[in-house]
Amino acid sequence: MAQTILIVEDDRALAGTLEIGLLAFDDVDTVTVFDGREAMEYLETTAPAPAVVLTDLDLPRVDGYQLISWMRARPELLHVPVIAMSARHDAAGALRAGANEFLAKPFGLAAVRARVQELLHA
Repeated sequence: MAQTILIVEDDRALAGTLEIGLLAFDDVDTVTVFDGREAMEYLETTAPAPAVVLTDLDLPRVDGYQLISWMRARPELLHVPVIAMSARHDAAGALRAGANEFLAKPFGLAAVRARVQELLHA
């Protein structure tokens, strides 16, 4: 059974690039949503939980910090690793909110793939 990676990114071009890059992994599916509220709805209604969540911090409706904090308050999502991404925020805030990893934008697809692969096999 394929593992799912949830991509939460409001920049549709970047979201598409991430989808294509991550689908190169064997047995991985991606689901993409475009704001934090959609991510919460997906996480509440879909089982099993994704293997990894890759989220921007600057999102409409519910930002990435709120999403991560919300996830960390839910026992069924505590085990799900989160990679936070941002061009305007630093790693310290994302890690304090509960992210496992942080990627500063712009980043190379190889960096994303390496971090995701590490978390998938942890």
